[in-house]
Amino acid sequence: MAVVVADSGAGGLPGRVVLEDRVVVKVARQAAATASCAVGSRLTGNKLPDVEVELAGQRARVRARVAAEWPEPAEDVAARVRDAVRGELERDVGVSVDDLVVTVAAVVPGRASGRQSERTVR
Repeated sequence: MAVVVADSGAGGLPGRVVLEDRVVVKVARQAAATASCAVGSRLTGNKLPDVEVELAGQRARVRARVAAEWPEPAEDVAARVRDAVRGELERDVGVSVDDLVVTVAAVVPGRASGRQSERTVR
């Protein structure tokens, strides 16, 4: 299934713009990546963010699995991803998002927490 985002060309000339489903998924994945941190595992082959989109005409249901950097609250990351994905799809693609579920599936060390902790040995 594809998304029709315009039924007439520039200046009212006949034409239409059709976006394939994979384009909508890529836009959603990129939005999620900019709002969270991208991680990949060579062992398991899993990459985050992972996004699934179900389209019905110009309406979408989106499931996104993302990673958060420690110590940022997962709730903040999920809210930022929700806003980014919904905004990109509605504003740039013309798809209404009916349902958007964001799962923080991994937590990775943040840039500031990359230093080794000091331990006292007694």
